[in-house]
This record gives sequence, structure tokens and C-alpha cells, in this order.
Amino acid sequence: MKRIQLQNILLVAAFLVLAAADIAKAQSGLVPLYTERLNPGTIGQFQNIKGRGIPGYSQPIQMVLPEGAKVAAVIHDAFTDDQPAPQTYGCLIGAVYRFRVTQIPFRPGAELYPSVEVIDRTYPPAGMELQFPIPIHITQEELQYALSGKFVTRVIYLENPRTAIPNAYEPGFQPWFEVEPGTDPVVTADSLGRPVAILRLGSRRPTAEDMPGEFTYQSPPIQLFGNPPPAPAGGVEIPMGPGPMPGVPMQALAPKARPRTEFHQREENVRRNTAPWPTHPQYMAQPGYPTQR
Repeated sequence: MKRIQLQNILLVAAFLVLAAADIAKAQSGLVPLYTERLNPGTIGQFQNIKGRGIPGYSQPIQMVLPEGAKVAAVIHDAFTDDQPAPQTYGCLIGAVYRFRVTQIPFRPGAELYPSVEVIDRTYPPAGMELQFPIPIHITQEELQYALSGKFVTRVIYLENPRTAIPNAYEPGFQPWFEVEPGTDPVVTADSLGRPVAILRLGSRRPTAEDMPGEFTYQSPPIQLFGNPPPAPAGGVEIPMGPGPMPGVPMQALAPKARPRTEFHQREENVRRNTAPWPTHPQYMAQPGYPTQR
């Protein structure tokens, strides 16, 4: 009896050592922290712990489907009426949302129930959040895959500005590529930029054996924005400061310099002689890129 207890203690100790080693490797970048093997919602909760989400902030996402298809969200554990895609919704970071897709082209009567996990937010111009949602595209090919019993995972990510290809795409088009067999799509997206959402599409349907709220992920709060107008063509020009006021000379708008003291002059001399000014813009300063982890 004592020998069995001692073996159990040794096994637990070995497990703790291995777990600590895995965490150390993950923090050093040898083992990816986020993988597709995690349960839906785990990555988003990790992001909230890291401070990515703002309590109560509603991140707009847009469900884009083939022409003619309709989509419905879940409110209070019940699906809303089907609406023609695209539809824009406000979702919480860290939550998982269930949707229903109907009126699938060439498959009358078929229904699919994809899920969307929002794992990070975007930073659009103030007041234009609905014009720049996270696009969640589902192609006709992916719908056919799901109807035939296959499982599709699509990871939506923002490109790294240092490695992004400066190509202009047609409005409404979302570039995509398939990862090789055995490759984790979450790890691949995390190495290329900043993942913001994960779409999971399979053939699972709600059944009477499901526990209340199990299929709908407890029906997290969601906002229905419908189909707002898209962003203006050619992008948005963001002003860098207040514009000139009529009748006021530009010299009057310039801020007055604070009076310099001997301490300020000495501090500036020390800074110039010890730390040269940076010559390149700090593109990687925003958290979420691989070098920040």
C-alpha cells in the first residue's frame, strides 16, 4: 500500500515537472502556446487574461456567404430569423458564437451550424467600427466539404506589416490558402500575423441529447447590426491633428514651447551622447506579433 502511494506521488511529481517544462518551452517560443487542439473558447480566454479584450467591448464581425445563402445568430439560446448574407454582428472577445446557415446554393433544405470564436480585436478609425468588421468568409466549396462530413477550420488573421505583400485586392475578396496536412492552422496564422477569429465548420447538428446551452455555447451576448454600408472606396484619411481654422494664422495654432531650464539642457545632452535616436519606425510596437511573445 505504501509502495503504491509512493509510486503515485512520483508520477504526480513527474507530471508536474513535465508540465512546468512545457510551459517554459511555450514561453520561450519552442512550443506554440495557441494550437487548434485547444477547446473552442480557450484561446480567447487566454487573450482576455493577457489584456487584449476590453470588458464589454463589442467587436464587429461580418458573416459573408455565397449569394443566396442566409444566416441566423443565437439570442437567449434560440436562433433568430434567417437573414440574407452578409450580416454584421457585435461579439465579445473570448466568447464562441453559434450560427445557422440555410438556403445553401445547390443544396435545398440543407443546414449547417458553424461556430466563430473571436480571439482579438481590431483598431479601426473611431466611429467607423461597423465599416471595418472582421470578415468571416465561408465559400461554397467549404459548405460542400461540411455537408459531405468534413471539418473545416479557417483562421482569420491580420498580416504582419513587415512581411505583408503590398497587393490590392478587389473589395469583398478575402485571400486565403490551405495549410499542408498535419500543419496546425492556428500556429501558422500566429507565425504570419495576429489571429483575430477562428471559424469552425462541420456537419454537427443540434440534437435532443444536448445539454441546455451546450450546442449554443451558453448563448453569449451578441449585437445585430444587419448590413451596414461598406467602407468608402479608396480607404479613409485619418487626420493627424486639428485642421486650420478660418481667419487664424498658422503661427497662432502652433503650441508654445515650454521654457527650457539648465536641467532640461543637461538631460538632452546626456541623452544624445548615450542613446542615439531610432532611425526606423517601430512597426512591431503593437502587441500581438511573433516578436512580442
